[in-house]
Amino acid sequence: MPLPFEDILKANTTPTDVTLSGSLTPEQSRTFIKAIIDRQSILKDVTVDITSKLTKERSSYDIGKGVLNRHVSGTAVPDAAMKKLGKIGCTLDMSKGVSLNARILDDTLKDNKDNKNFEKEQFEGFAIAFMNDLDYLGIAGTADNAAADAPFLELAKGWIQIASESDDTNKPTSSASTVSARLEYLVKNLHEDVKGGKAVIYLSATDYDSYQLEVAASYPNSGALVNGGINSFMGYKLKPNENMQSGEFLATIPKNMVFGISNQIDRNRWYDNETSSLRYKFVVHPDYEFDIHKYVTYMTYVALTITSYATSVAVDATSTRTVQSAAGDGVSGVTVVSNDATVATVTYASDTGVVSITGVAEGTTTVTVDDGTSTKDIAVTVTAA
Repeated sequence: MPLPFEDILKANTTPTDVTLSGSLTPEQSRTFIKAIIDRQSILKDVTVDITSKLTKERSSYDIGKGVLNRHVSGTAVPDAAMKKLGKIGCTLDMSKGVSLNARILDDTLKDNKDNKNFEKEQFEGFAIAFMNDLDYLGIAGTADNAAADAPFLELAKGWIQIASESDDTNKPTSSASTVSARLEYLVKNLHEDVKGGKAVIYLSATDYDSYQLEVAASYPNSGALVNGGINSFMGYKLKPNENMQSGEFLATIPKNMVFGISNQIDRNRWYDNETSSLRYKFVVHPDYEFDIHKYVTYMTYVALTITSYATSVAVDATSTRTVQSAAGDGVSGVTVVSNDATVATVTYASDTGVVSITGVAEGTTTVTVDDGTSTKDIAVTVTAA
């Protein structure tokens, strides 16, 4: 008969009676899962779907908008009306398990025979380990690799990877040099249904700190840094995440982010003579998704770069520079302008990124390259023919 959950981490046992294998009961599983998510992590803010199955089709009308239709007795809702709604909900695939392997050495067991809180401490330690890694996977996971030797980041696709691959999420780019300017561009690109401060913006800890310094520099007498920092931008809450990369931003309603986990939790316990330790193995089945992809904006930083930021050209001659990368619509969306056409004129080939600068009269001027999120200048000197 399965041991009670409080005995799973029992310390005062002998090698002959520690062996335990099987699955936790649904009640035990919920207790274990609750211990994982009830901590200060991103998992505490999102929708947690605990299910008895390894796959599940979710419906999420609670965060949708415009889901009502006219009711006419005896008449079905028109197909066009249903298509307009799009997909509200997601498919969770928790068929690929991940395991936590731990051990407690004999010396530790002996030292804690009189520790009444030892079981609770071990339980909390396991829960923290799971929380840390499931939180990390939720942000940094890159693939659903079913191989037994799959590297950590391929144990599951996290929200960042899902957002970057989806055809329905909004994926703007910005070349702005300041975090403040990037956040402004991000907000402009949010879906209308999550504007007005509804969305939360997740960003790297590095970018969050940079934003604090920018605000402090702009408003030196505000006491922003002393008073705990600026935790919002234009009414949108900012959530720094240590697992995000600098230059990437994710904005959506937190409850639109789904963490699915099956309550089919396997656990094994045995005594390992070779290492003189009590071994544990827990297997859980998680998955990450968004209920409504169009409510997600994932923005990345893309530098606006040019092969050179200065040129010298003779009157009636032409010099070229090439835009190598740009944000917004990329190289094809760049515009260029001469700031003094009496000195030099400019044309731009959007298919190749080539900037052609032709000298008109001796002098100096600049050519401004604009990708819609930032600008760069090319210094131009025109010499005699």
